[in-house]
Amino acid sequence: MAKTLLLLSVTALLLPACQAGEKPGNNVSEGNTAAAVNTGGDEQAIRGQVDRWLQLVKAKDAAGIAALYAEDGAVMPPNAPIGKGRTAIQQTWASMMQTPGFDLTFVPEQIIVSSSGDMALDRGTYKLAVAPNGTAMTDTGKYVVVWRKIDGEWKAAADIFNSDLPASGG
Repeated sequence: MAKTLLLLSVTALLLPACQAGEKPGNNVSEGNTAAAVNTGGDEQAIRGQVDRWLQLVKAKDAAGIAALYAEDGAVMPPNAPIGKGRTAIQQTWASMMQTPGFDLTFVPEQIIVSSSGDMALDRGTYKLAVAPNGTAMTDTGKYVVVWRKIDGEWKAAADIFNSDLPASGG
């Protein structure tokens, strides 16, 4: 069961960083699109990264998934240590995806791009299927990914997820 919880989807911890900070002399309202960042374009770029991530999960390409993260990114699966940096992220994903019957899908429900256009919050849900002992099991849960724009490309900076199932005790 602990391995099942480990297999749950994608996300993050830096929610306050995605909120626009007040800067002296900066009175740009959220509705002032003339002075604002192109958040619609950034949201579409992040959705493109999510689509790529789903393709890589289907292909069980842990190295490709790790490349979607920032160099100093982190994955924070439930009931397991944090994976910091791409090597640890790749190992975490490889371990999850080698579970028999592994199938994962996730859907962003909300993507919020900061007014500065360099960070974003992606909050959504996932569905996971595994069959670790030959018995099919499914799980649903939620995730948060904090994205950072690095050299014009959106990279996952922090990724955390957890199950909707009750804790199994332990």
